[in-house]
Amino acid sequence: MTIKKLFKHGGSYAVDIPMEVIRRTGATEVIIESTPTGIRIRPNTELDTIEAEPLFGELIHALAVNAMKHPERLHDVKEVWDQEWDELIKDVEIDED
Repeated sequence: MTIKKLFKHGGSYAVDIPMEVIRRTGATEVIIESTPTGIRIRPNTELDTIEAEPLFGELIHALAVNAMKHPERLHDVKEVWDQEWDELIKDVEIDED
């Protein structure tokens, strides 16, 4: 266990993470999670996506319920798709399964 003091950094508080943690994980970015039992600091990985967020399922459910209640608000993809969307997803791999 390592005890660290919080220090002011801009308008927030910060804490130094021991170098051994950085060396061991090879991380240059971390995710700080507030849980009911404390605070977790862990390396940011490729597996960390919006889908991994605890409330993502609730968001998708709320969107689906809203779409079913108000189908008149939905549009055909061809009506709303433009070059901006093509640019946004140009590097996304599609799994056909």
